[in-house]
Amino acid sequence: MIDLNSLYNYFIDVDGVIIDSQDRFLIDMKDNTNFDDWMDYLNSIDWYKFLRECDEIDESFWVLKKLQELKKIKAIITTIHSPNEMKEKFVYIREKEIYVPIIFVPPKTKKCDIYIPSKYDCLVDDKIRNCNDWENAGGSSILFDSHLEEPEKNKIKTLKQLL
Repeated sequence: MIDLNSLYNYFIDVDGVIIDSQDRFLIDMKDNTNFDDWMDYLNSIDWYKFLRECDEIDESFWVLKKLQELKKIKAIITTIHSPNEMKEKFVYIREKEIYVPIIFVPPKTKKCDIYIPSKYDCLVDDKIRNCNDWENAGGSSILFDSHLEEPEKNKIKTLKQLL
């Protein structure tokens, strides 16, 4: 089991960990089914508005500020679907006074291919596939699940558990 207090190189995902954008994106997809080209659709999203309509998950920005002060977070790492999404995520995160590096991952690319982790680099992500890839590349991971009922090995329900 990972000792959360001994790891200082956290890489924290945005969608589904910091904000509920993953759930919101799926809802928007259902409401916008009449598009022919996936990239046209992604480029048509008003990312500024979209991000600000998402809900913060359990005071995550407060936690990120604390982790930043304690120097326990190395970077935010997030998949992006368009250049505009990248720009707006950057602006949004900086507006929240989070100043650690932001690593943007292109679609269909593994996070561990953009940043090759060491055993001291711990990814916090809501997708088991990303956690497995990160571990297979030599890092550590913690699966984020805001619906977790009981504590489980290498899983957390809130970023507060990293403090």
